[in-house]
Amino acid sequence: MAKEKKNIEFSNFIEFRDSKPEVLPKILCFISQDSFEFEQVVDYYREQMKLMGEAFEGIVFTGESGEVDSFFSHVFTPDMFFPTKLLIIKSGIQFFKPFFSAASKKPNDLFQNFTHQLPQFSDKVYIVFHYDNWEMPAGVKKLFNNELTVIHSKNFYSNQTRQNLERLLRQDELTMSTDAMDEFIHRVPANMGSYMKSIQKLRVYLNKKKFDLEDVQNILFSRTTINYNDIANLFFQNRRAEFFKEITKITDMRAELGIILIKLLDRLNELRIYRIFNKKFHGQIPEDELFQVLGMQAYSSGRKYHIKKELVSESRYLKDKTIEVLYNYLIDLNLKHKFNSDNDGLKLVVKQKFLNMFASLEH
Repeated sequence: MAKEKKNIEFSNFIEFRDSKPEVLPKILCFISQDSFEFEQVVDYYREQMKLMGEAFEGIVFTGESGEVDSFFSHVFTPDMFFPTKLLIIKSGIQFFKPFFSAASKKPNDLFQNFTHQLPQFSDKVYIVFHYDNWEMPAGVKKLFNNELTVIHSKNFYSNQTRQNLERLLRQDELTMSTDAMDEFIHRVPANMGSYMKSIQKLRVYLNKKKFDLEDVQNILFSRTTINYNDIANLFFQNRRAEFFKEITKITDMRAELGIILIKLLDRLNELRIYRIFNKKFHGQIPEDELFQVLGMQAYSSGRKYHIKKELVSESRYLKDKTIEVLYNYLIDLNLKHKFNSDNDGLKLVVKQKFLNMFASLEH
């Protein structure tokens, strides 16, 4: 197996693609809960391997039981008909479970067997796998002797949203009006996969190069779609009945709760920053400096006015102690979300936690 630099890491697929690697990484790990962006990684590999001019076989592993023997065979046994192979693992969490002891989570005999044979890994075999979580345990990297390229696609920070949207629009020679960009950034989950998928949806449905506010609202946010920002607004406005009515629309609690928690956490951070500014400048807040710190300096004046109005209103009853209590609830909910595999049980936990959070708003 050819030596690679250890743990070369990229922040998303676009950064990896634009690096224009001279040689395709033999082992590439994509870490994120988003599957759309992973499919772009796989498509890129297929395109680049076709350009090599060699026939290759693509084999997909879905994480179901009984696939490990086949995986070993494809990795370590030469194939006279298709020596070049692209091995695609779609659910790394499930697929790599057999390599670790169930109780201790430590490497087992299967792990040792794989690492022992790893030097025999053919230069004509490529492995691309999706570790479908926000983080990946160190043990999986050690399985490949830490010789892999990683795309760790995390949620954007607030000051990265506009530049990433502009980058995606620019690469496809698309344009979007200022208010449409504001709406897109305000409502689309802040990660590369969601941005790419939403832009593709606009292109496919509208078949044009320029999008306005109405396009974004009609195509991306139909009335049947859950509006995560509205859910955050309802919570901070203490509109309990309407909040829980919106929560009942969730069809996949495990997938969608994470987005809601991020929106609530972002709003708490905005409130905390606003309160710091308000104290520091004794109510005479320099708006340009405030919106720069919030990562909203490129927002339209109308959007900024609306956001500041909400911050002023919510800051009147959300004191520092309440914000601290809400942070603790959100951290606890995030842990429950990551480690609770019982969907019905998770729903009960979520409802009780939000009831407690609403109670804290009234203190």
